[in-house]
Amino acid sequence: MEEIEEMEIRNFEYIKISPSAPLEERITGTYLLNGRPKTLKHVQEVADTCVRIAEQYGLDREKCRIAGLLHDIGAVMKPEDMVGYTISRGITLDEAEKMYPFLLHQRVSRMFAEDVLGIKDEDILSAIECHTTLKNCPGKYDMALFIADKLSWDREGVPPYFNEVERGLQLSLESASLEYITYSLDNGMILYPHRWLLEAKAYLERIS
Repeated sequence: MEEIEEMEIRNFEYIKISPSAPLEERITGTYLLNGRPKTLKHVQEVADTCVRIAEQYGLDREKCRIAGLLHDIGAVMKPEDMVGYTISRGITLDEAEKMYPFLLHQRVSRMFAEDVLGIKDEDILSAIECHTTLKNCPGKYDMALFIADKLSWDREGVPPYFNEVERGLQLSLESASLEYITYSLDNGMILYPHRWLLEAKAYLERIS
């Protein structure tokens, strides 16, 4: 089997990275330099929601804020490039990622945060990596960002599952996460379920 040369974000000449500055300014600048003002608005809203969840559950507010701001940074890469990039980094693609390559943006966002912006905190990196699908045995920060992303979605209006997830959030992060996953699967909102999503659902059902 032919060995694939490992790629770096900097291999993609169209991706513009904001020069050195305070971290939050560098994150903001990178979205804007790559023509992603709507994505920036979304991640700022997610960051605010994640901070609210952090305050409710005694999590580190700054970790949640940075995770929220960075969770879609991988979207500056074209979906067609995400496949080759992640494979070159030794990642085996899920069937859902093969069918819908944009799902890979959560993995690309983690690598961007770590390799380009120097983020080393595993709570932040793990949350970014599974913010779309969650994963088996998720941590508190994983679930906080997952829920924040769903409550502050990037479409018009209020999410159809908003009330269910907010009610779940009054009980626990686990309950809110399971409420979203169950609603989205039962109502055909997931085109092709990622293995991580199904594993997260099975885990959350076992502990509920």
